[in-house]
Amino acid sequence: MTLRPIEERDRALIENLFNLYRNDLSAYCDDFTSLDASGYFDYGIASELLPFGGGVESFIIEENSRPAGIAVVTDARYALDGCQWRFQELYLIRPARGRALARNAARALLAAHPGRWCLSVYRKNLPARRFWDALVRSCGTPVYTAPGEDGMVDTVFDTRADIAEIP
Repeated sequence: MTLRPIEERDRALIENLFNLYRNDLSAYCDDFTSLDASGYFDYGIASELLPFGGGVESFIIEENSRPAGIAVVTDARYALDGCQWRFQELYLIRPARGRALARNAARALLAAHPGRWCLSVYRKNLPARRFWDALVRSCGTPVYTAPGEDGMVDTVFDTRADIAEIP
């Protein structure tokens, strides 16, 4: 597994991966209920991820030099209060699941960005909630989970071992 920063040349790839991702998410929320005339749930996501900077770090998750998913991390500007980092998106295509790619990608990003993290998952998305719960608890630091907005569950945790509690 490798994480490759998204480049301008990846625009079509990003659009396609996010369309697949939103198709999967449509099972857990009402945000993605119809396609546009081009067959996309919400075309234009590449514009949010490109150009780079502005507190958004976007990566293609690759396996054997082939795209398998996407990971997006944002800084405190997009995080819950008191957090330095946010997992904005983490998605793998179905054939790439079950081989620890997502776990390894998430751990690499956590290691590269020590500090207080947050993430939000659709409450009904039990597979994602199980994934994140196991990953966050493996950090060995306190975890705070609470209902979030729009049917989400918010999680706050820290990657620094010297943290005794999450306020």
